[in-house]
Amino acid sequence: MATQTQSTGTRFAIDTGGTFTDIVVLDEAAGTFTMDKASTTPHNTLEGVLAAIDKAGVDLRKVDRFFVHGSTTALNALLERKGVRTAYLTTRGFRDVPEIMRYNRPEMYNPKYHKPQQIVPRELRFEVTERLNARGEVLEPLDEAELRATARKIREADVSTVAVCFLHSFKNSVHERRAREILLEELPDVSVAISSSVVPEHREFERSMTTILNAYLAPVVERWIGNLQRELTRRGFAGEIVLTKSDGGGMTAEAAKGSPINMLFSGPAGGVIGGLYLANVLERPNLITMDVGGTSFDIATIKAANAGTQRELKVNGYPILISTLDIRTIGAGGGSLAGIDSAGALYVGPRSAGAVPGPIAYRRGGTQPTVTDAFVVNGFINPDNFLGGNMALDVDGAIAGIREQIAKPLGLEVNHAASGILRIAMSHMAEAIRSMTSETGDDPRDFSMLCFGGGGALFGAHLMDELSLPAAIIPILPSAFSAWGMLMVDLRHDVVQTIAQRLDGTDARSLEGQFATLERRGWEQLVREAVPEDRRQLFRSADLRYAGQEHSVSVPVPSSLDGPDSMSKLYEAFQSVYESVYGYRLGAPADIVTLRVKAIGKIPAPALSPIERGGPDPEGARKGRRTVHDFLESEAREFRIFDRARLKAGNVIVGPALIEEATTTTVVRHHHTCAVDSVGNLIITRR
Repeated sequence: MATQTQSTGTRFAIDTGGTFTDIVVLDEAAGTFTMDKASTTPHNTLEGVLAAIDKAGVDLRKVDRFFVHGSTTALNALLERKGVRTAYLTTRGFRDVPEIMRYNRPEMYNPKYHKPQQIVPRELRFEVTERLNARGEVLEPLDEAELRATARKIREADVSTVAVCFLHSFKNSVHERRAREILLEELPDVSVAISSSVVPEHREFERSMTTILNAYLAPVVERWIGNLQRELTRRGFAGEIVLTKSDGGGMTAEAAKGSPINMLFSGPAGGVIGGLYLANVLERPNLITMDVGGTSFDIATIKAANAGTQRELKVNGYPILISTLDIRTIGAGGGSLAGIDSAGALYVGPRSAGAVPGPIAYRRGGTQPTVTDAFVVNGFINPDNFLGGNMALDVDGAIAGIREQIAKPLGLEVNHAASGILRIAMSHMAEAIRSMTSETGDDPRDFSMLCFGGGGALFGAHLMDELSLPAAIIPILPSAFSAWGMLMVDLRHDVVQTIAQRLDGTDARSLEGQFATLERRGWEQLVREAVPEDRRQLFRSADLRYAGQEHSVSVPVPSSLDGPDSMSKLYEAFQSVYESVYGYRLGAPADIVTLRVKAIGKIPAPALSPIERGGPDPEGARKGRRTVHDFLESEAREFRIFDRARLKAGNVIVGPALIEEATTTTVVRHHHTCAVDSVGNLIITRR
């Protein structure tokens, strides 16, 4: 796909998924995109990354700009508990905060609920004498002699990293910073993470867990990034490595080494970044993004051209205080396994065949039917064109697997059994979307659906009907859209400070000074990363709540608070935001909890250029016919087959039809119409 850009370099992006590792290369001189796929290598994802680079024929010596990467390394290390042996240091008397957690029951009606297993066992949790009050004033100085003695105990415990979280350090970091200096003197081979650097926010338990998890993952991520840097340098790469963050921004490799906690949802963020870009280009401000990969189904909402975000998330029961895109994930993808449960009912997912052994049709040793096998059996996927013809699919094996393991036990025809697999998978996806939109008070019918991932184009039209959505959009490069979206990423740093005080008792001039300090820190970070001054941007916001409440809302703050009525305007802005979220306003006094500055380093995004224009008739791209079993209607229909690469802007395809490309197939059902827009996106609507 052509682009318009004034740059003359090359950059590329790689998204490591559960089954495939996708690469998209932008040649800025020629103005073209190319893409390719390699199998993900779960035992060492670096192998899959290098295989994708080799397969795409990228000459790293000519890449003088950016390599943007979305990786599951941090998330997988957490989910699989493959972090490093970690110690925890805290204020005397607060050693057991991470284990006590909160006095609530997250699953109230589950009698088998257990708290998550501790990352740091009690024998590796240490206390030291020091104390600040809630205003950050020193009540008891840090006992440095005691800390050095504790450091010797930590050395004997043979840990790789230490997490430090002192009481009220978000107000005053002096004790934590000094503790880090002493620990590094006494333990030069151990990394140290302090909460005032990782997450300087209130809420003691959540802050301690976030710091612990950051320390737990840091050596793993640092080792992985180091290996990546060394291998790319060995191959002649002289550009910048940018890692995508969970919040949709990017950070340099050096920043990522010290802040791996911000990379947990690095991969899925790419698709939402691309969705934000298209929401503006297509003038469709309300989108539901759906990414159907090999392992998971990831969804997010874009409203008024803005993606939903959250300030806290839970992974395996651990609360984490980071800014992240609001992405919901379920175990439903092309590799989701299908079978018969102990009650004799058909199930699909959440377990996946993954990259190895993969679906039966992949000929890699898979023996249990998957969603992909069902698509192959019902004729949606051309076995001779999979991955552009580079992978020959075993159709007979897929048919035999579904016949023996699903159809015969249920007394069904093979195609009906395959349809059942696809309908159950689709119902899981539809329910996830309904759940997400109901929580936010949205009506799915107000959203178009952006469908990507290897299976997004296959499920998109069916989900559009199931949810009564106005349109399903299949973007360019859909199976590598997350990698494509990463090319739109900007460097981003969130600088925060919790102040927790009444708004009506806050002096505007003092608040302006505190924001200025945060802005200076964000600006200096962009300077260190060599971002040109004309591409640096700063945005202010604050978390406010009505006095006495626990949770807050984020309110944009103007660039200057020196006006006589600036605080009253801030209060009114808070009330408006609160009302938009909760449907009412109280008019009661408010607290200003946390100040935030978002520092953005703009990376020039490629602009899509028009494809060749044609008339409504798409016959020039037609390549044949095929019988397909529509899984929603359980009947066979004759589908016309089109080659997406030969479609022109203005072409209109009347269903039933399949639009094939090297790495996915778009389904246009019998009552649908598909229009090709000016840049090559496919817009499916009901007739």
